[in-house]
Amino acid sequence: MLEVGVDGVVVELNSNLLARIPRGELPDGAIPSVGDELEGVVLDSRHGRPPVLSVTMLEERLAWEEDPTSVDAAPKIGEQETSCSPGLQPGIQGPGTGLEPRQLRRFDIGSADQNTQGEARVSNATNHQLLDPVDFLQPDRRLFIDTNIFMDTDTRRAGGLKRLFERGQDAIVANRNPIVVPTKVVRELEKQSKLDPAAESPERGAAIKKAAAALTFLDSAARVDLVRKDLGDDTNPYADDLFLRLFERFASTYEMCLLTHDITLKLRIRLLAHRLSKRLVVGVLTKDGDLEVDSDAALFERGHRKYVRHAAHVADGSGNFKDESEVATLKPLLDDFQKAFGLAQPNLAVQRRVAKTSTSRRKTSPAAASKPFSATPRIKPRDSALPFTSVPARGDEVSWTSATKSGSFRLGALLGEGGEGSVYEGGRNTVVKIFDKDHITQHRKEKIELLVGRGLVVEGMCIPSAVVRNNAGEFVGYVMPKARGHEFQRAIFNKRKFEKEFPNWKKSDLVDVCISFLEKVQYLHSMNVILGDINPKNLMVDQKKNVFIIDADSWQVEGYPCPVGTPMFTSPSMLGKSYAEDLRTIEDDLFAIATMLFMIVMTGQFPYIRTGTDGDMVQLIKEGKFAFQISIRGKEYNDRNQPDGDWKYMWSHIHKPLKDLFWDTFHNEGRHYQKRPTATDWLQAFKAYKAYLSNAKVNFDPMSNEIRPIRSKAFRPDTPIVDCPQCGRNHAIAGIWHDDTQDYYVPSRCNKCRDIAPVRTAPARAVIVQCKDCSTSIAKDRAKYGRCPACAKKDDERQARSKTIDPSRKCTRCQQPFITYGNVEWHQREGKPVPTTHKAGYGGTYPAGCVPPSNPARGTTGKTSTSTINKTAKKKKKKGLWARLFGG
Repeated sequence: MLEVGVDGVVVELNSNLLARIPRGELPDGAIPSVGDELEGVVLDSRHGRPPVLSVTMLEERLAWEEDPTSVDAAPKIGEQETSCSPGLQPGIQGPGTGLEPRQLRRFDIGSADQNTQGEARVSNATNHQLLDPVDFLQPDRRLFIDTNIFMDTDTRRAGGLKRLFERGQDAIVANRNPIVVPTKVVRELEKQSKLDPAAESPERGAAIKKAAAALTFLDSAARVDLVRKDLGDDTNPYADDLFLRLFERFASTYEMCLLTHDITLKLRIRLLAHRLSKRLVVGVLTKDGDLEVDSDAALFERGHRKYVRHAAHVADGSGNFKDESEVATLKPLLDDFQKAFGLAQPNLAVQRRVAKTSTSRRKTSPAAASKPFSATPRIKPRDSALPFTSVPARGDEVSWTSATKSGSFRLGALLGEGGEGSVYEGGRNTVVKIFDKDHITQHRKEKIELLVGRGLVVEGMCIPSAVVRNNAGEFVGYVMPKARGHEFQRAIFNKRKFEKEFPNWKKSDLVDVCISFLEKVQYLHSMNVILGDINPKNLMVDQKKNVFIIDADSWQVEGYPCPVGTPMFTSPSMLGKSYAEDLRTIEDDLFAIATMLFMIVMTGQFPYIRTGTDGDMVQLIKEGKFAFQISIRGKEYNDRNQPDGDWKYMWSHIHKPLKDLFWDTFHNEGRHYQKRPTATDWLQAFKAYKAYLSNAKVNFDPMSNEIRPIRSKAFRPDTPIVDCPQCGRNHAIAGIWHDDTQDYYVPSRCNKCRDIAPVRTAPARAVIVQCKDCSTSIAKDRAKYGRCPACAKKDDERQARSKTIDPSRKCTRCQQPFITYGNVEWHQREGKPVPTTHKAGYGGTYPAGCVPPSNPARGTTGKTSTSTINKTAKKKKKKGLWARLFGG
């Protein structure tokens, strides 16, 4: 390669060397040709920005012999005006730097054919600069390493990490400043090392082996204090956010450098360095352990190429979850980067995905290779029940069929029962859903077979992976991945259980939950899948804030409607329609998504709740009257029906851009009321909210980080914020601004303490009363119903006796005791006769137990007397009138 410029000639000596020959140093002004032999003196380019103005002509791009006596000669930040970003160091220009020339060398100018490995060749000397990473091992600096550096398999950079530690170990020990490898990076290396290299492509298998080797090396390095692995934790699933948070927090304390190949992360840190005007460097290692840092323009171009690549995948329908996520992140990031550095838009054509050869093709998941479902399907005919002979239960043998395999197993323990069927333990982190007899239908069978046939495998989504049939071969259910954690309904939306399950969570943790949920929705929408029945019982979250979407059999795909729904999450246009007979639109799904996001941030509160209503959610949704107060686009919306108490405090602390987006979505006057924000729009807003919460300069109120604030957000950064002197709650009181006095009024107690009624104290002197039975004087607090303790005891005994049956008084009818002492005394006291029998009821009937005895009365026998017989006989002999008249 040979490039002629205005100020000189740039030549490529070989794959590792780049040279610049100033015009004034060209032999007789002649332009060299490929193959010419030149002599030159190489200077140390540790702080150089290619090209270095050397004594003669050459600069070694990837390797040098370090001169330990030249460390102090490096220029400091601010000593020299440059056009590079704050993260880049100006170059050493000319002699007088304290650097000694190296020995004379001879080089042959190479051709472009010498470099055949992708983008390694740099034809423009201003595309990058080389720095010495050892400089970031000084006491006031920090050096970090990302996961992808340890797993890099590119031979052009082989040995770079080893060389870095060889060169930097003396500085690390002397300055007690180990290289930082955050806990999240170590956890990711551990995760990767557990994979089977033999099951992956050769390139991927080599990366997995390097992850395992890196763990061994890090353990050894940590034992001799060359590496620090205890920074951060693994509760945040985003390592990028960890680096950004650390860099922003300590930018004013340290100069920091991150080694990473992640272009998106490079863009974000470079932009952060520009905004803070601090030296925050991000780059990669060369094979000799040098730090290679892209220029602003080169980094912008690489980021734009990455965006174009992922956007092309989404555009041609081959995009997956990663493509959607990268497009959503890179688009606004590149716009901000271009404005910040005043860069021109690269002229790049959209390239389609090119198939790789079999030897270099990387193994992809089925989800990555699956095409989206139809975006404009026609609704299927009405669903109908399927015939079946039996519904299997625990212990029964069933058969299964996936996209590539089949087999059989026995259903495990019953895990739960729902409105459509039962869920049983499967195997290998799977569960089995068996439909009940009323839900074994044609639509469910065809939809599940469709999902299984696509072979979709996405982390956090319980997508059917196999069709399940009974012993007669009839469809009865499906196998799906097992979800972890707790339902939103029982965890996030239940205050008592939320505090029990996630006692240490802050608002940023809820934002992470929203981001995890949105990333999955973003992928499903890219596949033209409409979730349909979004509700807090179909979403689960674990301790690490990973969201799981369950009940995939109800999703709407290829004209099969979602047959169920929840009114609270149903859009106004879908209300009144039949879930099972009408197809939802993406706008219907976006309404449910917005509602779910609002309820996560507000820990269960419905967006259309308002005071003074009967709670008819359907009517509230139709009206579109979002009652939470806001000032937006110069207009105040002070709805008097805004929910009071903690809800209004929670609303006041939400990031203003996110509040505006919620209002525009839910209020019937909002900009997005008809055309709602997409999952990508929400994802961008929540990532901005997370960045806001972690930035103390803009998030000046510490209570904004609380799940349930107990007061409104502070007015301005200068607002006095103090602890409550009565209850001791931290940051519980914020000053209230008064326009009249142009000053803050600070309440003496927090809102919670002011809401508590004052406690009444006991009287200083005892009140004396007399016992109403014996007239003894006693303290009032010792009296019981106006009696002294002794008389009260007698009265209790008297009351107990009055309820006791008097055994001496028996019912004359059934000969059983029937009346209490108290009843007898009452009749006697009133001068009335005491009853002798049970009281007869209506119609003269007695209680069921009151019957005369069956034995004869005392003094009688079982024999009939002679006189009685004679009297009877006499009566029988007496004839009537007709007998006597006619002699009968």
